[in-house]
Amino acid sequence: MNEAKKDCVAVVEQRREEYGMTIKALARKSGIEEAVLYNILSRRRRMQASEMIALSAVLGLTLDDYREAGESA
Repeated sequence: MNEAKKDCVAVVEQRREEYGMTIKALARKSGIEEAVLYNILSRRRRMQASEMIALSAVLGLTLDDYREAGESA
């Protein structure tokens, strides 16, 4: 898995934890199946663009958030 994908997952996971949101709650709000989201966050499955968009919308993430994480990696 390439580093950019790892950074995106890390950004999502960090924001989820900051919000105190469970995987189940994030799955429900984003419309992503809980098992799929778990596999994304545990890096067993790659995050697709549509999933990144849905998660970003729920968590209030912007492209700048991902870019900043990539620059600090």
